[in-house]
Amino acid sequence: MVGFGPLPLHKMDIKATVKEYFGKHWSSRTSTYKYSNHSIAEKIKPHERVIDIGCGFNEFKPIIENLVGIDIVNPKADVVVDLEHYKSKDKFDVALCLGSIQYGDDDDMTRQIGKVANILKPSSRIYWRSNTGVRDHKNEMVKIVPYYPWTKQKHEQYAKQFGFNVDFIADDSHGRIYAEWSRGD
Repeated sequence: MVGFGPLPLHKMDIKATVKEYFGKHWSSRTSTYKYSNHSIAEKIKPHERVIDIGCGFNEFKPIIENLVGIDIVNPKADVVVDLEHYKSKDKFDVALCLGSIQYGDDDDMTRQIGKVANILKPSSRIYWRSNTGVRDHKNEMVKIVPYYPWTKQKHEQYAKQFGFNVDFIADDSHGRIYAEWSRGD
């Protein structure tokens, strides 16, 4: 394909690019990750409310009882909405951010992590899969997806900024980072 190369994207173009790519070209490979796979469901207590941000095909819905899956484009989500426009009257115990909070720059990360922190209870957890800037999906459009270059240090920095502890962090499969954050109890 002609025209797909690293291009600077304006803020409004980021969401359009992410919607285009994930709506038409992306496919899940959750089961292939060492840490950020379906075994996360075993860490969730039956009474806990969970939000799966960027849930894609809503794969965790059948295995986590009290889960709400939101996604910017996928019709299999419980709510098709951008994280920044999502509203809930109730707070959540757990957030799954498995490949979803990773597009844009530091300002985008700060705003989106702030939104996640705001919809969680004071005592809560976040499970992360973060791209380190790897562009390993097969479709050529992946070259213009504005991945944020996550590092373990960035996890530590953002966790501290929003009042969380990093309880576990490790290199996951496919050049991703897996992390578990908690706050409260």
